[in-house]
Amino acid sequence: MLTPSLAATRRLRRALTATSVAALVVTVPGCAGGAPGPAGPVPSAVARAASSAPSSASGSPRTSARPFRHVPSQATCHRTLGTACYTADLVRRAYGVDRLNSAGLTGRGRTVVVYEEVVPDTLKRDLETFSAAMHLPPPDLAVDRYAPAGDIAPFDAHNARMAGAAMETTLDTQMVHMLAPGAKVVVTQIGLPSRAFASPSPTSGTAPAVPEAEADRAARQSAKVGAALILDGIAQSVRTHRPDAISISFGVEEYTAAGKSRAPVRDLASFSSALAAVVARGTTLTASTGDSGAAPPVGPRGERVRSVSWPASDPSVLAVGGSRLHLDELGRRTGPDTVWHDQGGATGGGLSQTFARPGYQDAVAAVVGGRRGTPDISMDSSASGGTLVYQGFLPAGAGWLPVGGTSEAAPMFAALVALANQQAGRRLGGIHRQLYGLAADPRNGIIDITKGDNGPDGFAATPGYDLASGLGTVDAAAFVPKLAASAGG
Repeated sequence: MLTPSLAATRRLRRALTATSVAALVVTVPGCAGGAPGPAGPVPSAVARAASSAPSSASGSPRTSARPFRHVPSQATCHRTLGTACYTADLVRRAYGVDRLNSAGLTGRGRTVVVYEEVVPDTLKRDLETFSAAMHLPPPDLAVDRYAPAGDIAPFDAHNARMAGAAMETTLDTQMVHMLAPGAKVVVTQIGLPSRAFASPSPTSGTAPAVPEAEADRAARQSAKVGAALILDGIAQSVRTHRPDAISISFGVEEYTAAGKSRAPVRDLASFSSALAAVVARGTTLTASTGDSGAAPPVGPRGERVRSVSWPASDPSVLAVGGSRLHLDELGRRTGPDTVWHDQGGATGGGLSQTFARPGYQDAVAAVVGGRRGTPDISMDSSASGGTLVYQGFLPAGAGWLPVGGTSEAAPMFAALVALANQQAGRRLGGIHRQLYGLAADPRNGIIDITKGDNGPDGFAATPGYDLASGLGTVDAAAFVPKLAASAGG
């Protein structure tokens, strides 16, 4: 049984009453990236950029927050930003998705759900503008809203956190449509009340110190509340849409590190049976691994601690890490993909302290030992080669912004699942075993990444599976048909 809506609602209401919003709202956009909050993840590079000039939507300090009015050329990006930025057609060509779409694999008849916190008023119009400019079919978009606390805050683009979350939603929907233009995209909004987005009131004097044991308990409780809300959103989507894939760009760090104990939130394991049930019913779950590397800053002091992000770390979820494309102006690779690590952040990855090694990772036991290793696979997330999305809600004006973060990678892989499901004629559900089996032969479309690392105290890419890139990345033109065939019928 999935976590019932009523239970999550009660937990949220109790938490809103008992603790500060900052300590409660741990399931915010962009996995686990960014600076440390009181109790868990904060917005990723994408979210931070939308809310604070002069940062870019990719988190690169070189990028202006003012959007491009028109789709920029590579020369314009290099001149203005000092780095590349890629249009959808270049990314589609780099992964071979253009060839799949031309052959009729567009995701038609399939549904991909993206799980979000905020829906900007311009979401549909922005997706339509993106689609028209990139010569894609008109999108099929639906929004389901769920208010666990009784009401949903109206969208306010001047609110920094709401703008960041809105950029996340914009990114996710456009990435799915970019690679699976025939699929239906459903946004499941788990909306929070206005007080969840209120700026903290200034205080005079020094706040009283909180005992570390108490801080640890509060952090773990906040993580449990956030995890329950993620589960509840998944339950809503499964009941309503029977989706082919659900992409989750939210996360809770396994290590809260609120105090010296730095204990993992072992209660996250209690949600595993619900996630396994979703996958058993035919829905593939993808989740991003985080934007702050293998050792994200956690806890009130921002200590770097090796930690992985849940739900990506759950064995039933496909953990999608970040890579960097190196393309010319025609979308041709100028070099092999590398692990994402630049000024905007670095991909998450490492060993779970909550989950033991699943059977499908037995072949890579020499790397993961007895623990669940993440990521499983990687796709484009680079901030220094960001993918351009269109938004119309930022106060700086409508236009195109390059974005990065593993929040880009998870919906992209979910879109590839929709293509494979279309070819297979059914929902594939769990694909981990197929994925690790296909990696044994590069002709199956899984391409090893052997260069780069995922940040301070992180891991280096090596030949074969590693904790920076997983199995590598994909050539979708080869991978999607092989995945559809390997899943049987």
